[in-house]
Amino acid sequence: MKRKSILSMFAVLAFSLSVSAQKSLTTVHFYDVKNAAMEKTYIASLKEINAIMTEIGYPNNYYSYMKISPSDTTSTYKNCTIGHWTSEEVYKVIHEHPKFKAWSTKNKDNNAVFITGQLYRRFYNED
Repeated sequence: MKRKSILSMFAVLAFSLSVSAQKSLTTVHFYDVKNAAMEKTYIASLKEINAIMTEIGYPNNYYSYMKISPSDTTSTYKNCTIGHWTSEEVYKVIHEHPKFKAWSTKNKDNNAVFITGQLYRRFYNED
């Protein structure tokens, strides 16, 4: 049973990568959240911007939030936000859109949760 679920997971991953093989861009932010209240506020902020991106016509571009297991003993970079972008051009258009900029300004303090000590990387699909 475990083998089937692992194979299914890899099949889904392979399919999603092949669908997005159009030189998509993935942004990765590693950081530490200050406390549980800030984490809740930050996750709400991500849900808000994901809804905005859908509203302005880019439903296949979004942020996802992840964190390590409570049993993991890592002392830094316990949280991660991944930005999923269909292309660099779309990334630029979204980030320059007035609604994205308004969200960014409104949530500047809430999103500062990951600014200090953040590790940020941009990854591109290789064809």
